[in-house]
Amino acid sequence: MFKGAVCSGHHLTTEVAKTILQEGGNAFDAAAAAYFASIVSEPMMASAGAGGFANIFLSNGQQFVLDFFCQTPKKKNLSSPFKEIKIDFGESQESFFIGASSMAVPGAMAFVDHLVKFYGRMSLKDIIQPARQMAKEGIKYTPFQAADTALLGAILQQSQKGRSLFFENDMPLTTGSLFCMHNYADFLEEFAREKSRWFYEGEIAQKISSYSEDNGGSITMIDFQSYEILKRPVHKFKLDSLEWSTVGFPSLGGKLLELFLQSLFTKRIEAGSVFHYEHLRKAFEKCLPFLEQPLSIVQQLDESVVEKYSHRIPGGTSHFNIVDKEGNAIALSTSIGEGSSYFIPGTDMQMNNMLGEMGLLPKGLNSWKENQRLNSMMCPTLGVDQKGNPTFLIGSGGSSRIPFSIGQTIYNRFYLNQSLQTAVHSPRMFESASKIYLEHGIETDQKETKDLRIWQEFNMLFGGTHCIDLHSLEAIGDDRREGSGIIL
Repeated sequence: MFKGAVCSGHHLTTEVAKTILQEGGNAFDAAAAAYFASIVSEPMMASAGAGGFANIFLSNGQQFVLDFFCQTPKKKNLSSPFKEIKIDFGESQESFFIGASSMAVPGAMAFVDHLVKFYGRMSLKDIIQPARQMAKEGIKYTPFQAADTALLGAILQQSQKGRSLFFENDMPLTTGSLFCMHNYADFLEEFAREKSRWFYEGEIAQKISSYSEDNGGSITMIDFQSYEILKRPVHKFKLDSLEWSTVGFPSLGGKLLELFLQSLFTKRIEAGSVFHYEHLRKAFEKCLPFLEQPLSIVQQLDESVVEKYSHRIPGGTSHFNIVDKEGNAIALSTSIGEGSSYFIPGTDMQMNNMLGEMGLLPKGLNSWKENQRLNSMMCPTLGVDQKGNPTFLIGSGGSSRIPFSIGQTIYNRFYLNQSLQTAVHSPRMFESASKIYLEHGIETDQKETKDLRIWQEFNMLFGGTHCIDLHSLEAIGDDRREGSGIIL
């Protein structure tokens, strides 16, 4: 008898959601608990200082998106320069900008409070307990966590709190290291008592606002007090026998996913062959103009909003999916960018740096528009069958590669008829204006003129497409990001 399914970016996050479902919680109680747990298990991606999108399916058939992404401040403060940090990605270096000026208003804590209040049935006091125990007792670092910490070490070591949490003897934590968040455990207890009002109107918002004001940032108490969770319609499109729902604007990823899949679902090829490579290239060619000028895709949705927004969000992103026995389902993606290096006092959690990434700001730093939801490539996605039941849940991290990692997995599963395990773990490709990135296992065209970068093994660059397939009763986590899945 089916009792639920969970898939996430860490085995402990999956276990926490499983426990909540077994204790009588629904998918939304489990999602809140999983989010709290992911702050410990994936601290470079989830935080009270983060934001994201949740694709919701209620057992009564209602579908909608809860937008809890980051909001720009109401007024710019240009008095303080950003601090530039160069991150070494092996083949290249990329500059990110951190500090008070980089922080946008986060939505994570408003979201979990909203989710439990309106859609859950357990108390926050009970929901926080698994994450609280993880934070107090600590967890052992996995290889992916260690690699992520080393990658972002230059940002983490900018603050004393970052050094104390993520470094040992001046070196980043390694595989097997014990990672604890004692202050976060205390934060959870207080949050369960006071709810999000305490965060957005009280002590926490005051601490962040004071730091921002003292260090040249733009966030103020008014920005926190006016933050709202936005309920949006899903973006729907049909492919073969399934109707797909994903995030529409202000996410640009959902429409790109639709365009990419429409191009792919035209030809069946031999996986890994040069024809596979050529077919992917043609699909990317149709999407490349929108990658180079992301907001041009908005014109296909609503021309009236083109001038209102000007951002596209990359950054560190995590994803999980949960379904309960009653048919409620949630696919959720969240991000803090690369982190601002500012840790909220008394919480052990880092604030986002969404206003400090040049990839977001084609017109330069401080070009963001005031009091706007930021754009994103995140697109947690559900496939719904002809009876109106959710049958497939998927999402991914991976910056601008997100819709294309999701699209290739869906194509593998539903058009090439691969098993879910194979669909998730087949080699992937991504193409930009000047380069092609490829995992080993797809034969290439020897006449290729673009710069071609081939990884011999799976690489986190290509995201982590964690999936639940309710038709085959499988939950598969992507090995690229140490994903974990379980069917109850």
